[in-house]
Amino acid sequence: MLNLLERLAKQVAGGTSSRSGDSVLSRRSLLLAGFSSLAAMRPSATQAAPQPSANRFLVNRLTFGWTEEEQLLADTLGYHGYLEHHLNPEAIPDNACDSLISSYLRLNWNPYNLHSVQPQVTVHQVTESTIVRAVYSKRQLLERMVEFWTDHFNVDINKSHIPWLFPLWLRLAIRQHALGTFPQLLAATAQSQVMMFYLDNVISNGTSPNENYSRELMELHTMDVGGGYTQEDVEEVARCFTGWTVHYGYGSGSTWEFLYRPEWHDNGPKVVLGTQIPAGGGFNDGLTVLDILAHHPSTARFISRKLCQRFWDYNPSETLVDAVTTTYMNTGGDIKAMLRTLFTTENPSTAAPKFKRPFHLFASTMRATKTQINPQPFFTGSALRNLYSSAGHHPFYHSPPDGYPDRLDAWSGLLLPRWNFSAILANNGIADTSINLAAFLDGASTSAAVADRIDQRLFGGRMPASEKALLLNYLGAGSPTEGIIRDAIGLAASAPSYQWY
Repeated sequence: MLNLLERLAKQVAGGTSSRSGDSVLSRRSLLLAGFSSLAAMRPSATQAAPQPSANRFLVNRLTFGWTEEEQLLADTLGYHGYLEHHLNPEAIPDNACDSLISSYLRLNWNPYNLHSVQPQVTVHQVTESTIVRAVYSKRQLLERMVEFWTDHFNVDINKSHIPWLFPLWLRLAIRQHALGTFPQLLAATAQSQVMMFYLDNVISNGTSPNENYSRELMELHTMDVGGGYTQEDVEEVARCFTGWTVHYGYGSGSTWEFLYRPEWHDNGPKVVLGTQIPAGGGFNDGLTVLDILAHHPSTARFISRKLCQRFWDYNPSETLVDAVTTTYMNTGGDIKAMLRTLFTTENPSTAAPKFKRPFHLFASTMRATKTQINPQPFFTGSALRNLYSSAGHHPFYHSPPDGYPDRLDAWSGLLLPRWNFSAILANNGIADTSINLAAFLDGASTSAAVADRIDQRLFGGRMPASEKALLLNYLGAGSPTEGIIRDAIGLAASAPSYQWY
């Protein structure tokens, strides 16, 4: 079934499907044609599932994909209890995922050891472990926040020395502070050797201040492009960070740790956003800038709006953004407090559905089907990672500093890679990845029972009637073959309503 959906899409587009109503290919084509006509439309326009309950909405937003187990947990704990559960990941046992992750040894290496080996295996371990965590971790909100912040503080894993050092970025800058406070997170990213290399501050000195980091620090990391800073502020901030670099080289004395070099620093007086920074501040000049930016009202609003857009709605109400912004200002950027406000200010029924980005869709499909991933920590590539790449959403491979977009128009046109992933996954066509069909079906054998099982596993019993009718037509009468059932699972994961959460 490799590239089945690609072939069907071409047949549908060209009108070349078989005319035989009994042929499997024709039924696949008709089903895909039915889905294709609806695929990029909002669920409300496609007879999609009814508005989810508040608990289900929360499961959808806090995780990388609804599962029966997560729904049961949410219903048991209640809306607020389930939210608090995920806001405190350190209290959630995650032994099964931890066991899988333990095979990716380089995630915990120090910078010197990382830079002593070739980086291809390191890059593989970072990206594959990220996929594994999204699928298996019980600490789902933590994983979603790690994704959010790696988009916000985007770093291209392929630049300069970053392939060697990227595990440090994820472990010490992002993951450690993902649910802490924004000022702590901002300071950790600013002093990361990975960020130093990515935005070239590693070479910034008093004679030749480099403005790359200072510009992105204000435009993308804190205040936003319209936040009120000027070109003069960019230049002054660049002066404040001169001498912030990395202890790097090719001898045994190079630690590859963050390093402040006082002889490189511009020690003159500076003015940033109207704040006077006296001469002689040295290393503290950079810390002063980070403090100014982290507590600036423009930063509070920018970060709050981005959180609301990611977790609530593409176009959140100003009331919601105001509430989260106020929490930011009142708590010093406490991320947990902001998320708590985000999910408890408005009625969940006011939030419009969001389109799953490819990473989210792939994780949700593997979670719903209980896909088994057999970690291969010493590969330098994998079929699974290749599918993420073909969909344009390979973790950490976004080159510009703005991160992968979170907009409907950025992803709604890339349907073919999504369909191909579901088809290949369902047919166990991805190396070291498999779906146990017997466990998935749990005794279902007739077409009606199989359709009901697919509906329950993937949609929680909420598959729209129009889509389920197409699926039943594909399964045919009687008891379908294993191949037909696997195709049906893949096609169901390609259904329009499954693309939304």
